[in-house]
This record gives sequence, C-alpha cells and structure tokens, in this order.
Amino acid sequence: MKFLGSVFRGLICAVVLAASPVFAQSVTLNSRDGTLTLTGQLKDFDGENYLIVTAVGEISISIDLVICSGDGCPNLVASVDAFTLAGSNVIGATLLPTLIEAYALERGGDLQIEFGESGAMQFVVTEPDGSVYSTITVMSGSSDDAFTALADGSALIGLSSRTASEAEIVQFASAGYGLLTDPDQERIIALDGVIAVVNRDNPVSALSLGQIAQIFSGEVTNWSGFGGLNAPIVTYRRDENSGTTAVFDEMAMAPNGQNFSGNSNILPTNAAVSDAVGRDLNGIGISSIADERNARAIAIRSVCGQIFVASDFTIKTEEYPLSRRMFLYTKSGPLPDKAGELIDFITSNLAQEVAENSGFVGQNVSRLSLDEQGRRIANAIVAENDANGLANLQNLLTTILDAERLSLTFRFISGTSTLDNRAIGDIERLSAMIQAGDFSNRQILVLGFTDNIGSADENARLSQARAELVRDAIIEVTGASNLGNIQITPIGYGNISPLDCNETPSGRQTNRRVELWIR
Repeated sequence: MKFLGSVFRGLICAVVLAASPVFAQSVTLNSRDGTLTLTGQLKDFDGENYLIVTAVGEISISIDLVICSGDGCPNLVASVDAFTLAGSNVIGATLLPTLIEAYALERGGDLQIEFGESGAMQFVVTEPDGSVYSTITVMSGSSDDAFTALADGSALIGLSSRTASEAEIVQFASAGYGLLTDPDQERIIALDGVIAVVNRDNPVSALSLGQIAQIFSGEVTNWSGFGGLNAPIVTYRRDENSGTTAVFDEMAMAPNGQNFSGNSNILPTNAAVSDAVGRDLNGIGISSIADERNARAIAIRSVCGQIFVASDFTIKTEEYPLSRRMFLYTKSGPLPDKAGELIDFITSNLAQEVAENSGFVGQNVSRLSLDEQGRRIANAIVAENDANGLANLQNLLTTILDAERLSLTFRFISGTSTLDNRAIGDIERLSAMIQAGDFSNRQILVLGFTDNIGSADENARLSQARAELVRDAIIEVTGASNLGNIQITPIGYGNISPLDCNETPSGRQTNRRVELWIR
C-alpha cells in the first residue's frame, strides 16, 4: 500500500483489502496530468467516486482527479441536470438571464428564479407539467472568475467578455483540459462594444483612444484640454478583474503607454458606471454598449483622423475599435446533455435576436447599402495617394455600386490564412441562409483586403487567395448542389479601402479581412 500511496500522491480516497469484484468490467484510470495509471475491475460508481478492485484491494478515487477509459466506464455527464456557469457579470447578470428565460419558454416549459448567496442566481427550468427539467446556477463576477471556476471544477461553463489569455490557455492544456481556442471549447454568444461614456450635455463629441487613455491615467484632468468645459474630469470604471477594464487596458491604455491611475471611482457593474456618468456633467466612464443607458457613447477618433461610432453594424463587422466578443468556455470532453442543449440554444439565431433585444449586438446578418457608407468611401479616397490604387478603388466602387454589404466580415488567426472561430460560425450562418433561399438569383461578392505591409502585387495576391479561401469554405459547408443559381465571386483588392489606420497593429488587423456584398 505504501507503493500505491506514493504513486497516486493522494489520489486515493480509500483502500479496502480482500474485496471481491461485483462487476467484471475492466477500466483504466489515468491521472489528469497523464503520468499515473491504475487498472482494475469497476465495482461501483456513486456519481463522485470510482470504486475499483485491483490486485491489492478496493480503491476509491474521485472523478475530479482521474480520467476513466474502457468499455466499463460510466457515462459521467450525459444525465447531469444541475450545473453552474460562472464569470463575467456583463454576461451573467445581464444577458444570460434573458437567454435562459427564452430557452425555458422555447422548450414549452417555464422558469423559476431564486437568489442565493454571493450574488448567485438559480434558474429552475420546468417541464409543461411543472416537473424540474434542469437547474442552472449562474455566478456573476469577473472574466477572470470564468477560468478560475472552470479550472477548479466549480463551474461547467465559463462566461468571459475577453479572450482567454496565453497563460490561461497554457494552464488548461497542461492540466489536460484541452485547448481553449478550439471551436468546441470557445463559443461566441454575442457581440458588444466597450464604450467611453460621457454625460449627454458634455460638449465634447469625439476623443482618440490616446486622449481617453490620458484621462484615465490622470495625465489630463480638465475638459478644457479637449475643447470642453473648464472643469475637472471625473472618471468612473470597473476594477482590473473586469473584462471591460481588461479589454480597454489592452486596446487603449497599453498601446498608448498608459496605466490606470488610482483616482477613478470604482463601481461594481457597467450599468453603475453609465448611471454615475449620466448624473455627472463632468464624468467619463468605461462601459459597454449594452449598458449605455442615460449616458452617451463618445465617438472614437483614430490616429489618421477617421471617426468611429459604436453601432450594431460597426460592432458586427468589428470596425469599431473597441468591439469585443462575448464568450462561453468549456473544458474538453463531453458535456451533460442538458448543458449542451443550453449551449446550442444560446448560439442559435433565435438567441441572437434575444441578445439584440437585451442591448447587446447579435451575430445575425445585417445589410447596409452603399448609400449608408459615405464616410467609408470618403476615407478610402483620402487615404489613397497612388495612381494605381485610385484606379483599383474605382474598380471596387464600380463593382459594389448596386450592391449592399452584409455584416459578415471574415478574419483570420493572426499571421495565418486560417479562419478564426467567429468566421467558422459565420460561414455556417451564411450557409443556412443560402439553403433557405435568401440569396436566390443573386451574386455573392467575396472581397478580400489586406493592410499596407508589403508590395501592392503581393497584397493583391494575398487578398485574392483569402477571398478564394472563404469562397471555398462557403461551398464546402453549403454543398455545391445546394447553391442553386447563386454565383459566388472572389475578388482581391489588396490594401485599398482601409477601414482603420495602418499605422497601428490593431488597425492593420482590422484591415485584413474578407467582406461579403450582395448584388
């Protein structure tokens, strides 16, 4: 027994010698780091511990510490009907309750909501006859909490308003929990925009990210520095554990060499930030478009003079500089059937409509006419100073003159020609629309664009290749026989018509895209 105790380093909960097996089903238990193995006959399973019979006796081991393999292993998760989601309160306190309610009603049942300790909400989904179908607990906190709760097993699903960090990705992979960036573990449930909000009576209409960073670092403390009132600036934000704060830090503070000062008023939710600014003529806060409320989102001025306004369309296309995705994260491996069913609903088109009605931005497809994109055309003309580029731009405008743009805008994993997780989901969304006949007798223009790094010829080649990659993915997912009379035409336009400034890394990332137009 001393040998087994050292081998499993505390994995063994109990050992009883001289037992005889009840079942003749061989199983193998591997520790989650893959270094330790024990094989025996499964005698019992109580939902929390395996009881196996080995040559030295019975050993009881927690399911949290090992992975079972073999035909005798029980299905641990399929029938679980109570589970927990934890993480960002932007999702957990605002979006998720509405989605769970819609899910319960879509099933034909009802929903009971109970409030527990530490801000927990418990959603009891019932059948039409009143019996309990599932119990869903939601713990709202920060995006950091999503990954902590997933890792320690206190939550089955993590809610995050930011992407998993490199450290978190490594942590999960090392623990045997899979790759957090895999499409089966990272799901986008809605979109949002981080916004700088000011009082509706504040005369300042636009600020650059650098100027906003100066405000929150304490470098600029009076509105007169930006053409506003001669009044002290009062700042409001969430703490550093908030996904909203983390996204703003990554996208605005760090690129401008700024750190948050300790003088901001720290509030518990984005809604509280917006409400405080709505009451303070001299206030400015960091919030989200879903929680703009009675404050006003200030326009963002880029380093090259472009003006970005947060709107559903600019957030769907991720042209607005502070656009962000709302995520569900899971560990690798099977999920309980009812948890999987909830995730399927949350990522459905119906749920995207619910998200939009909740103040977020859904992923369902929107359309925008060329007439509504005057600023984009003006920026493209102003940015182009090469004769060949102007001729290429004229060709682009001729191509899209009678077309309308779809909000579907495909991007790639940085430095690769591999579509990112959102693009994969969007192609499936587009495929469903094609098969439903939404684009019968129409032409889908698949237009590729790059940043301005590299030669014009190389950028033209790269943009054409990426447009063709998206075209091929659409055909593969849809099936050539299901395209009907739709034409899909890929065209690469290189680095013309930038949507953001090529002077910044984030701007170049925005400009590397494939757009869809319909005519």
